[in-house]
Amino acid sequence: MLRHLSRSLLPSNPRRVRPFHASSSLRWNLREESKLSRPELLDRITRILVLCRSNALKCLPFAFSDDLLDSVLHRLRLNPTACLRFFEFASKQQDYRPDVKGYCKLVHILARARMYEETRAYVDELVSLCRNNYVSFVVWDELEKVYRDYGFSPVVFDMILKVYAEKGMVKNALYVFDKMAKCSRVPSLRSCNSLLSRLVRKGESYAAVLVFDQMARMGIVPDMFTCAIMVNANCKNGRVDKAMEFVEEMENAGFEMNMVAYNSLIDGYVNCGHMEGVERVLKMMANKGVSRNVITYTSVVKGYCKQCKVQKAEKVVQAMEDDKSIVPDERTYGTLLDGYCRIGKMDDALRIKDKMLGLGFSLNNVICNCLINGYCKFGQLSKAEVFVSQMRDWNLKLDSYGYNALVDGYCREGLTREAFKLCDEMIHQGIEPSAVTYNTLLKGLCRVGDYDDALNLWRLMLERGVAPNEVTLCTLLDVYLKMEDFERALLLWKEILARGFAKSSIVFNTMIHRLCKMGKMAEAEEIFRRMEGQRCLPDEITYRALRDGYCKVGNFERALAFSSKC
Repeated sequence: MLRHLSRSLLPSNPRRVRPFHASSSLRWNLREESKLSRPELLDRITRILVLCRSNALKCLPFAFSDDLLDSVLHRLRLNPTACLRFFEFASKQQDYRPDVKGYCKLVHILARARMYEETRAYVDELVSLCRNNYVSFVVWDELEKVYRDYGFSPVVFDMILKVYAEKGMVKNALYVFDKMAKCSRVPSLRSCNSLLSRLVRKGESYAAVLVFDQMARMGIVPDMFTCAIMVNANCKNGRVDKAMEFVEEMENAGFEMNMVAYNSLIDGYVNCGHMEGVERVLKMMANKGVSRNVITYTSVVKGYCKQCKVQKAEKVVQAMEDDKSIVPDERTYGTLLDGYCRIGKMDDALRIKDKMLGLGFSLNNVICNCLINGYCKFGQLSKAEVFVSQMRDWNLKLDSYGYNALVDGYCREGLTREAFKLCDEMIHQGIEPSAVTYNTLLKGLCRVGDYDDALNLWRLMLERGVAPNEVTLCTLLDVYLKMEDFERALLLWKEILARGFAKSSIVFNTMIHRLCKMGKMAEAEEIFRRMEGQRCLPDEITYRALRDGYCKVGNFERALAFSSKC
């Protein structure tokens, strides 16, 4: 009976059997489709997507628009796979690309479904649209709007913060971080660490400190990576004592500092020439049981070399060599070699170079530049030229730093013509002279009294589009004042102020010193007052120049006032 029943269910003509997807409800002809209303078109599109028949969309004659994409995503917001299919289909159109609003809706939809890999990929694409700060405001506002409308997970906000930080778009990242704080949305520690790390790398250490303070107010508990970043931030900001205070506070609060944090602290003390602080940190590491690595010891070597205690630095290297667990690397030996070059002990520098070769290290431009600079700085130009010839035998070519060191060597010897020939060789080798090159040449010409040539070189520098820096302008200012061309010196001084180069005592001292020598004490006093107004502290050189200037013009009362400050 069942056999007969099943036969009765079959159609009389088997050839007429049509699959479900070819039924009349899913077949359209072009003439009928062109008459579809907007709601009918949306119904058709969403039904095709729900039935996983994305290829059938090609049969529908419709034009993509931002409004259509938004409507489809809104209707299918609880079906992330269907939304993703339609968005991918829209992205492949030749005459249409989804806008920021479409991306914002999609990433929220995907994040709610925990499709984090896809979410991250589209957040990356969304961020690539943010080419200026204005767009970042639009992105945030749209993400916020979608979040309110859909009531989805706020994970997208944290994700876009992290992507901004990783891509180095710190202004956008800070905007999102600030907005999240105001909207009571707490970013993840990982995203905050990415932002802090990027800020420090971009030289925005002060901003990193402010972000860390905001993290504490938001209740975000730091980890050892956060602590290491903040130690580095304070050290880069020149606040090494603050970094040490931070380490002590965090340790008292129960946090353990890692090797990276201590290495940053050591490097901070080295950069400000405080070797007692370095030794204190080394004792802290020993007491806490934190191991030292080659970076730790290389920083110590660098610190002793900066203080010209190169023999003490070499003892540190020897201690590393004796301790088989820590092997000095190329950077360690290079730092020691540079230390000997800086104090003119070239035989010791060559000894370290030979030792490196014996250990299997290859010579590179950094090592060669140290030796060239050492020879040139201490008047051994002929030895520098011989060494450059040897570099060619080692298949090494001079780079910009090496050429600049040689140019400086020629200028120190008064051989400005040879220095200019070397610059021609630089250009022939495809290396453009930098501001450092021009500054060296300007100083060389001034040293031999060729002030007119120095001014011509200044004009050439501007014509070639090389931006002058503080050293350039100070050198040129000195040229005008030595020529006693006060009017042109004053015009240049105004340019220095306008360009914002008057930030250090060096610039002010250059002007004050020369004016005092010319007996123009009223002008020197005016610049002295401007110096205090610029919050640039006068130093001993400033007061001594003013004292000597007033003595020269016979105003001993005023000279005595500045003498007490020398």
